[in-house]
Amino acid sequence: MTPSRAASLETVNLVRNKAKDSDLIVAFGSGTVNDICKYASYLEKKDYISFPTAASMNGYTSANASILVNGYKKSFKAHLPRAVYIDIDILANAPLRLTLSGFADFICRSTVQADWLLSHLLLGTEYNELPFTLVRDLEQILLREYTALTKRSRKVVLLLMEVLLISGLGMVISKGSYSASQGEHMIAHAMEMVTRDHSLLHGEKIAVTTITMANLQEKILSIQNPIIKPTTLDVKHITQCFDNIEFVRTFEQKQIMQQKIQEIICKEWHNISSLIKQNLLPAKHLQKIFEDLSIPHLPEHLSWNKEQYCKVVDLAFITRDRFTFLDLANCIEES
Repeated sequence: MTPSRAASLETVNLVRNKAKDSDLIVAFGSGTVNDICKYASYLEKKDYISFPTAASMNGYTSANASILVNGYKKSFKAHLPRAVYIDIDILANAPLRLTLSGFADFICRSTVQADWLLSHLLLGTEYNELPFTLVRDLEQILLREYTALTKRSRKVVLLLMEVLLISGLGMVISKGSYSASQGEHMIAHAMEMVTRDHSLLHGEKIAVTTITMANLQEKILSIQNPIIKPTTLDVKHITQCFDNIEFVRTFEQKQIMQQKIQEIICKEWHNISSLIKQNLLPAKHLQKIFEDLSIPHLPEHLSWNKEQYCKVVDLAFITRDRFTFLDLANCIEES
């Protein structure tokens, strides 16, 4: 089986039919193969084992599967593998582009944590520090030794695989993707909806959107005396960009949220911004890392139309019922 870069429902059903007489499904491959086997085995109520062939993403140990349905990627409830087997020789010799994609998928930890903590501090949503604590020391080593990835260092590739596996388990701890997917993933998924292009590596898209989110977060956190103003966006902007009526309802709900946070932002912004800044990696630092590794990190690197990308960034906040810095971008300003 040689699936496309996106795991489709058609391929999931193919695997289900092929595995009818099997007791176990083995996912020997990277992200696409893992998602297909994970979801197929879940639907068939069979165990599955994961044998990653690249340190390319953090989904090997998550309980969700990203599946393409009618041209759109959707996240489906699935289950964990019974075991994950690692062969360091296979990982170290995987295509470098896949390894670097995995690095980008992990290092967005900075923007993810900032978004999740923002939601907790402004809206009182649940927040769990544990997934970030578990990878903190390993992240520091990766930030020192990341250039060794290009030399296929067995030690550093194995370290990357370790943090990716822990990051996946962090989603299980968080009872959702909160600890690994926030504004940067929302922008990437929104771009997929608009372009219908699923040919790019997930981590490469996340590298671009992580730089966008890091700059946006720094800009908002630099505001000293913020006020919340009504957004200039309306339903027309949404329907022109996305063909999805659910996003209009999300937009209406988020307008109510923006009104709710006005008082706490006026009173507590200094403390809130100080807490969030403690965990941030500077945007310039992230950009230098991506440049050192030759990872695409600007829209034009992926042949994305810059004007279209900016529109998607403005509207990405309505694509998910999750509060991030994207929600503040259109309604916060210096008083």
